Amino acid sequence: MRTPEDAPTDADQLIRFGTIASVDLAAARCVIDLDDDSHTAPIRWIELRAGKTRTWSPPSKGEQMVVLCPAGEIGAAVALRGLSSDAFPAAGATLKELIEFEDGAVLSYDPEAHAMEVVLPAGATLAITASGGATITGNVTINGDVQCTGTVTADADVVGGGKSLKGHKHTGVQAGAAQTGAPA
Repeated sequence: MRTPEDAPTDADQLIRFGTIASVDLAAARCVIDLDDDSHTAPIRWIELRAGKTRTWSPPSKGEQMVVLCPAGEIGAAVALRGLSSDAFPAAGATLKELIEFEDGAVLSYDPEAHAMEVVLPAGATLAITASGGATITGNVTINGDVQCTGTVTADADVVGGGKSLKGHKHTGVQAGAAQTGAPA
């Protein structure tokens, strides 16, 4: 127990440490249990961006935080996050930058290999919506079925099962109204 003589001064209260006790998503506020066994009222957390470009990444219960208290006033405090801890260790140990989600999904970029990767857990889905269109430059490999609800157009050729759409020949060709046989 602190005595009045060793009570913290305002300067001692500028920067504090604690862990998230609760998060109010609708209000974008969190309560932090401070290292001195006290806690904050609901306070804002510092987001990566909050202007014309905005990000949303709420903190997790138990996440370690730095609490910044202007003039030592806990009522004006904001929470700064991003401290690794035993409960939430660092997500990597290389130059690969990543975002790792609770369900195991990972978005990463390795600047040394020049490779971006998106890994989703079983049952997860990915949707890309681009009403103006999308362009992929480079070769594309798809491991799985493809369903298209519109027209598929190819400037060169389409090859299926080793048969060229443009250059294949048919067996059993006859003049007149007869139909040709299957592609050779």
